[in-house]
Amino acid sequence: MPNKALRILIADEHPTQLLHLEKMLNGMGYYRIAPVRTFEELQHLVQNALQPFNLLIGNIDLASHAGVDLERFCRVHAQIQHALLYESQHLKIPAVPAGKRQAVSVRLPRVPDNESLEAFMAIIDAPMVIARLPGPGGSASVPKHTGRGSSLGPTVFSRQS
Repeated sequence: MPNKALRILIADEHPTQLLHLEKMLNGMGYYRIAPVRTFEELQHLVQNALQPFNLLIGNIDLASHAGVDLERFCRVHAQIQHALLYESQHLKIPAVPAGKRQAVSVRLPRVPDNESLEAFMAIIDAPMVIARLPGPGGSASVPKHTGRGSSLGPTVFSRQS
């Protein structure tokens, strides 16, 4: 079940791609989406955000036209937790071990399709285990928090708390 509270930012200069990505996310149950068409709009939203964006889905060309490396921009701004970046070019989301999901950054050769976007959302929006019911032996366990926001170790770009 998707976390409907995720804040998602989509950055692409092509309105049809923005709309297509937003519709795919809506179809998966995500509705807190802010689309932007210029790097200046993206920069303004990120720098003035009161809460971090859980995900930036962005076209690398949008920033490169402004002379900015979008991957680096995402790493240095703590207001962006995860990034799915793509170039204007079939897609495969790489496997990311559960222990390395604190801040996931993936770079794609073209706009994500529905299958690749669903695979990425499954990585960053994994269900959180709160407690376990007693087993046959009668003992219940309360695992360490392994969901969103936990300290899971370094990744491609990590947010060290």
